[in-house]
Order: sequence, then C-alpha cells, then structure tokens
Amino acid sequence: MRFFNRVAAAATGFCVLFSTAAFADVVTLKDVTGRDVEVNVPVEHVILGEGRQIYFLGALDRDEPFKRVVGWRDDLSKADPESYAAYLAKYPDIAKLPTFGGMKDGTFDIEQAVALKPDVVLMNVDAKTATEEAGYIEKLAKVGIPLVYVDFREKPMENTEPSMRVMGKLLGEEEKAEEFIKFRADSIAKVTDVLAKANPKKPLVFVERAGGYSDDCCMSFGNENFGKMVEFAGGVNMAKDIIPGTFGTVNPEQIIAANPDQIIVTGGNWQGYVPGGAWVGVGYGADVKEAARKLEN
Repeated sequence: MRFFNRVAAAATGFCVLFSTAAFADVVTLKDVTGRDVEVNVPVEHVILGEGRQIYFLGALDRDEPFKRVVGWRDDLSKADPESYAAYLAKYPDIAKLPTFGGMKDGTFDIEQAVALKPDVVLMNVDAKTATEEAGYIEKLAKVGIPLVYVDFREKPMENTEPSMRVMGKLLGEEEKAEEFIKFRADSIAKVTDVLAKANPKKPLVFVERAGGYSDDCCMSFGNENFGKMVEFAGGVNMAKDIIPGTFGTVNPEQIIAANPDQIIVTGGNWQGYVPGGAWVGVGYGADVKEAARKLEN
C-alpha cells in the first residue's frame, strides 16, 4: 500500500510539473542594452522598476493593467498625480501594492523584491549604472529572478519599438505589442511623410524641459528624447550640439545668441517634488488656465 501511495504522490508531482511546463516557455530575449536574458514566459508576476512603466504595460494588459504587478516604484503618484488618481479610482487595490525606492538613489529594497517572488523585474535603462554598481543583476539571478532593461526615456525614438517587443514577449502579448508599434509608426509617418514632400525651411527650436521646475535656466534636451522629436517634426534642436547626452542645461546667453525661431516648454504637475513652485503644469488633468498664467509670468 505504501508503494502505491508513493507512486501516486510521484505521479501527482509529475503532473503538476508537467502542467506548469506546458504553459511556460523558457526563452532568451535581448533587452535594449543588448543583454541576452532567459525568462519563463508568459510572466505572471512583475516588478516595475518605475511606476510610469504602467503606461506601456497597460497598452498590452488593457482590461487589467495591474493584474501581473506585484510591486512598483513609488514615483507615479508624485510624477503624474492626475494619472495615478485616475488609475486609483478604477483600480483601488493598487493602493495596497508594495512600493520601492529607486535604483539611482539607492533606496531599492532587494530583499523585499525577492520576497515578492516576481517572474521578472523591469528596469529603465537610465538606472543601468546604479543597478550594475549595486550588483543587483547577479543577486537577483542567484534566486532565479531575471532583470530586463527597457527604455522609453533616454532614446524613445529608437528604443520604444524594441522595448514594446520585449514587453510583448514577456507578457505573451506579441500581437498587441505589434499593434501598438504600428499605430505609433503610422502616427509618426503622418508628420514625416508630409515634411518629406513639402521640404519646408527648418526652424531653430529651443525646448525648455520642465519649465519653472527650477529657478536656474535652463534644462533642455540634447539629440534625444524631445530633442530628437524636434528633428522628426521638421525643426532643428538648438541644444543638440551643446548638450552631449539626452538631458542637460544651457545658459541664457546661449539661448539669446542662438535666437531660436520657436520655444517649446514642457511641463507637468511637480507638486510632489516642488510644492507651490513656478512649474508649468500641463498634461492629463492639468489646469490649462493656471498653466498659461505661470507661462506668462
């Protein structure tokens, strides 16, 4: 009788293992840094290294964007409070999600991350140096948790497509990822195709990043992010030869000397970082009249 019990237990264990393997697939994917990463897909439990990655996760898990999220960085409520409030109203359980600090400021709790047993940790490429210096990739790998880099900020015009393909593969939503990529490409082409035919004179454009966020003038973009978008939109980015990387600053004298044809100011609700500041709040849920008043002042 004991023999049959052992056989039954072994068979049950085998069936459990077999059923798990039947629905999981070990794949090697290449993240945006060129690393080859082995992951069991589709993943069911995800840690977001930045809360704002939910924008792109939601493009794939459209009905339940948080269904796989077991933890996320605590930045969305500060960096985009209106969007956070909208998500919270529709998905109130997100208030209970464990939150993390950032890699770059050294407040990411790796022990907490491991305890949540994620299938993957999604990390922004701008945290790569801090992640490597802390040895997080190796530490997570020891307990079987892969870390995958995506990028929607440093080089969004170049890395959005591969980042979405990575996320589509991770979630088993490749078709939706390709739909997103096609929609984005078609939308960009509506601008670039017209410009290619018309070949208009290119205006010199200065983009002030997060206008009013700081008393110092002026944060801007090099030849990436909004700087690259200016080029796609038929302009010349004034700061492209001044700022060597994606983000940086220019001084007022440089702006006056360049005498740009157009000035664009980006902004957001920075109340969580600079309470009562002169920042120009634009974007989802913004008070347009108040933004215009601050811009004029």
